[in-house]
Amino acid sequence: MKLEVVENPIVVFEDAIYRPEPTRFWILEPEFKKAISKLESEGYIKKFSEEISKDEELFNFFVKLHEKEVKRREEILKKEFPEIYKGTGKWDLVCKKVLLNKDVGIGGIRNFRAKPFKVRCLHLWTAYHIGDEEFKNPIGEYVLSKI
Repeated sequence: MKLEVVENPIVVFEDAIYRPEPTRFWILEPEFKKAISKLESEGYIKKFSEEISKDEELFNFFVKLHEKEVKRREEILKKEFPEIYKGTGKWDLVCKKVLLNKDVGIGGIRNFRAKPFKVRCLHLWTAYHIGDEEFKNPIGEYVLSKI
């Protein structure tokens, strides 16, 4: 099975507007996605959410990953989309509201500093685990060990 992910741009220009994309990494391989979906159907989203919520060290680890992603998006926006970063137009502001919001983390997960922790999906955490060394995480590691 091919364990490949793609890194998406954080801003997409479509239909004459800029659209923010807070999820940077996506899994492409259909069989890989299907295998992860099977784990989700077995209740692993809930299990991880509960485990992370109960374990303060683990919870803080994931909060820091979210915060790192917020900083990374700002760096990317400044470097790759300076016209949006400096812009004051309607769509510039929409993009900045989503991408620079300190309460919108990995994959657009909101209020990530609050418990219970929201895993949302295993695909997301696995894609980040594979896509960027700085975002290695126990969820992605577990998923890979099971596939």
